[in-house]
Amino acid sequence: MTTPRLVPLSPTTWAWTHDSTAWGYSNCGLVASDGEALLMDTQFTLKGTRQLLDAIADAVPSATITTVVNSHQNGDHTWGNELVGDAEIITSEASAAHLCHEMSPDMLSALSRSEPTSAVTAYAVEHFGGFDFDGITVTGPTRTFTGSLEITVGRTAVRLLDLGAGHSAGDVAVHVPEDGVVFTGDALFHGGHMIVWSGSLTSCVAACDTLLATGATTFVPGHGAVTDRAGLTAFRDELSRIFETATAHARRGTELAEAARLVKAAHAGGLAHPERLFTAVAAAYQEAGAEHVPSTTFELVEGMARLANA
Repeated sequence: MTTPRLVPLSPTTWAWTHDSTAWGYSNCGLVASDGEALLMDTQFTLKGTRQLLDAIADAVPSATITTVVNSHQNGDHTWGNELVGDAEIITSEASAAHLCHEMSPDMLSALSRSEPTSAVTAYAVEHFGGFDFDGITVTGPTRTFTGSLEITVGRTAVRLLDLGAGHSAGDVAVHVPEDGVVFTGDALFHGGHMIVWSGSLTSCVAACDTLLATGATTFVPGHGAVTDRAGLTAFRDELSRIFETATAHARRGTELAEAARLVKAAHAGGLAHPERLFTAVAAAYQEAGAEHVPSTTFELVEGMARLANA
């Protein structure tokens, strides 16, 4: 079990953070001003989202959540949306288009409660078996945008950034300029390795540059502890090194699974979930023009599961 907290960052911003880098425990952001509130993402389960909403009600009892921004469509950031269904739910066009490709709560529940007879089912049981996905009605966005979108929350200016493909097929960040705060979604992981679902590792690096270009000093990652410009820069630079190593293996014709093992040995460091490096290597191989690169969710999870035991 994790112990989530609503941490104040400024007079108008808070971060909902977990003391865990485990799968499924995502961070959220809150902007509240003059009786209005914007919530960046919800939680994986209804229980987790209710806990989040109770904490918000305690911290800013006079604020009503009028806007929800989804950083992307993975369930650990959106499956609590139905509990804030009266709010406008915003994400990018690319993010919204990816909604239909996500595994449903019922499918993930069945997979994570099945007999661990394969690498994929064993991995799902280990990492998702403790979550209760019952009763979830997937609730999608009501508004989309491209590029950037300027909105106000009370008297606070907020800028939504369409980061494009990176961690997912479409990532969104929330920038609060006057507070120097950015809620990054899964464009940034802190304390654990990134998952690259989009097939483009260079886009993940470019997203980091976009986040740094905001000039913000505080960055709330999708998973892990709140960090600063140095933390984001270090994350970007390591992604670049992983890309260089993986691309070199692709050009030498190294079989992908072996390349993933070698990249894991070279770049695992002390971060959680080094098996996720399989997705980064697959992305680099795809960008290098390699053939038959795993790209579906199932294939990528299978690759991670096998690398975890390599």
